Order: sequence, then C-alpha cells, then structure tokens
Amino acid sequence: ALSSIVSVGFAMTVLFGMARWTRLLPNLPFWFILLPSWLSHVGLFWCHITSAKALSSFIAEANESRQRPDSRDHLDRTEYLPLLQRSLKFGLKTGLISFGIFIFEILIYCRLARNRLSLSICFLPIWIMVFGGIVDGIICRTQHFMRLICWVLVFVAMILLCLKVDYGHDAIRWRMIVSPIVTVLSIASATLIYIVYGHQVGYYRLTESQLTAGNLYSLAALISIVLVVVIGEVIPLSRPVEIETRVFVVLMAPLVVVLVGMGAWVVSRDEFGRLLLYGGQAQVHPRKLRWEAKGWTTVQGRGVTNIPMFGEVSFRPLEQKPTSSLEMCACCTCYPYEEDEEEMVQYIDDVGNHPYLAPVASNPAPSLSYMQWQGAAQAV
Repeated sequence: ALSSIVSVGFAMTVLFGMARWTRLLPNLPFWFILLPSWLSHVGLFWCHITSAKALSSFIAEANESRQRPDSRDHLDRTEYLPLLQRSLKFGLKTGLISFGIFIFEILIYCRLARNRLSLSICFLPIWIMVFGGIVDGIICRTQHFMRLICWVLVFVAMILLCLKVDYGHDAIRWRMIVSPIVTVLSIASATLIYIVYGHQVGYYRLTESQLTAGNLYSLAALISIVLVVVIGEVIPLSRPVEIETRVFVVLMAPLVVVLVGMGAWVVSRDEFGRLLLYGGQAQVHPRKLRWEAKGWTTVQGRGVTNIPMFGEVSFRPLEQKPTSSLEMCACCTCYPYEEDEEEMVQYIDDVGNHPYLAPVASNPAPSLSYMQWQGAAQAV
C-alpha cells in the first residue's frame, strides 16, 4: 500500500511537472503540480498510523494467546521482539525520508511560485540525506563501496547544479551536471544485471517476487539513462524542440516512477508475508571454519544478505561444473565458487600443523624427563 500510494502521487507530479517544463501545458499552477505528491505524503502518514495500531494489537493478542497452555499456534509461541524492531526501523526510515522530501517540495514551491529562496536552501533536506549516506559509508561502513560512490556522485551533481543556477557559473555546462547522474544510473543498471544474472546462474536464490522486481528496476534504470541523456541535450529550452521529444520526456518520466513503485510493491508484499511467517526472526546460516597458517578463518558458504529494494536475498556459492570457457570466465570473476576437493585436502593437511589439533600417536614415546625419573627410581 505504501509503495502504490507514493508511486501514483509522485508519478502524477512528475507528469504535470514535465508537461509544464516542456511547455506542453505552460499554464499549470505549481500548487496543482505538487498536490498529488502532497496527498501521497498524507496517505503515507495515515498508513504509518494504521500500521502502528495493527502491530500493537497483533503483538498484544499474540502475548495473550501465548499464556494459554492449550495454544497450538506456532506464531503464538514466537518472540516478537525482532518483528517489533524491524517494523519500527522500517517505519522510522520511511517516515523520515517522506518528511524530508515533503520539506524539499515546500521549499521548491516557495522558490518557483515566489522566487524567494535559492536552490541551495531548497536542497537542505537532500543535503542532509546525502551527507548522512556518505558519513554512514565512510565511518560506519554499513554500505557497499559502490553505494558510497553513488552518494558522492549525487553530492557532486548537486554542487554543480547549485553553482550553475545560484551563482551563474557559465563555465559549468549542463552535460557536466548530468554526467554524475548518468554514472549513478549506469552503476545501478550494472548492479541489477549482476543480481538478475546471478539468479540465472544459481548464485542468488531470488523469489518470484524479487525476480519480477529486478526486471522492473532494470527496465526503469535503462529508461532513466535514456531520459536523462535526452533532457541533457534539450536543456535549456530556449531553442525550439520537436514536439515528439517533448511528448517522449513527458511520458517516460512518470513511467520510471511507476515501474519502480510496482517493483517496490511486489517486494514489500513478499517481505510482509515473510514477517508474518517467521515473526521477524532472521535466518541464521553457520559458516564453516578453515585452519590456515595465520589462524582460523571463515569460509564463504550459503547465507542471506540484505539488498536495498530487494529485501533479504539468499545466496549460495556456485558448484564447480564443466562449462564453456566464456561462461566459466564470467562466473569466476563475478561470483564465488565452492572450494575444490583438492583445496580441501590441502586444508586438512594444514590442520596437522595446528598446535592443538596435531594428531597424537596411540603409544607415545616417553619423554626424556620421564626416562631420567625412571633411572633415578631404580638407583634408589
């Protein structure tokens, strides 16, 4: 429900905004353009309230049922603290992001309708989000390195845009501003291809909903790259632009929002079912240990990872099978494989060098100190 409400409202705002920007509907008021997205924020806030009420009543009912000795429902005997934690984390994250975007829309409206604020001030909520993502990637290190690069590229694009619009630096071309955004979309497309192809070769074990969402995200990313390139070519609109190009921009921009919203809705429905099934409990896959010269180390095996916009995704290293040279080369460089038996034998041999796991003979020879003690006893 959250993704459908947000996607419909933002798609309508993008549609109206592009229609005014391309001068197909030049007389649309700005409040009318932003009204669907504002209604989406109101609907999102209402969904948060109803979800909090439903979660509290659900946990209270489960705790009450768990006290009955004749209860046979497995859900009633599950601890719901992980479910509460994940629900609060999701609610706070989406609520803060929605509030930040809502403040950004109000500031943009004040700039466009009354021309009072600079673009740098309008970007204040976005500055906080992007800077928080960069700090989280550098200090906390809870993100992948490529995700950190995307945050930095977005930050660079925002700086260039503010210098171009607020301070009038003519040396900064629009292509320079668009280039970081195209790079971010290219990284996103490559990541999506890696995930979807990893499912095809057997590394990622995507569910049907996650695979559908991956295809929708990939299509949206490719359309976004084409759309951003076209917009970069027609900016500014001082020169005449063909009507076909304007219609293409107006139709493709909301289509990207709709595709992303549909994919998020499919994934959220799958995650909701998993929460009800497991009560918010995370899947645990113990790792294997291997002895090396430097000590014990873990061996990558099957497990679960959390991928943004996909949720929890299961993975398992590929098996060593004879395939074509081209496919083997691509898979070896991109996806981990299970260890060969020869390597496992080598690891077993290395265990003999372990000081505590070294094999001990059944009749060990007596030590020198023991022989000396026997000689002393006989002498006495």
